[in-house]
Amino acid sequence: MKQPELSSLPRPPAFRLALACDLAQVRQAAAAVRSFLAGQGCAEADVIDCELVLVEACNNAIEYALESYRQQPVIIEALCHPDELELRVTDHTPGFEWPQTATLPDPEREGGRGLYLIRSLMHAATYLRSPEGNTLVLRKKRS
Repeated sequence: MKQPELSSLPRPPAFRLALACDLAQVRQAAAAVRSFLAGQGCAEADVIDCELVLVEACNNAIEYALESYRQQPVIIEALCHPDELELRVTDHTPGFEWPQTATLPDPEREGGRGLYLIRSLMHAATYLRSPEGNTLVLRKKRS
């Protein structure tokens, strides 16, 4: 059986954005991704979920970026497959061990809800660490 040429395989619509390492720009970047997903015919509930987790992921990528990497952007990518959406956030933080499960923290705690939110709204989340940067890959089945 002959394998298809890579150039003949269908490519999902894709969006890529370089976000400055600046918390003030996160909402605008998330709105751009939201617009892309809506333009691809994604269900409003899916778009809202993706926007929420993207804001959380980008805020964390910026808050925990090493000072020496603050001039490098956070890279946001979105892919629209027929049956699922995929978001990728590549950062320049030291990285951390991605937990297998996430629980809701104590209500008095200021932070710690991000991983719980991401795990609750996405069908799959994978965190890939490397010396050049870390990539959070988020997948959501389309409604």
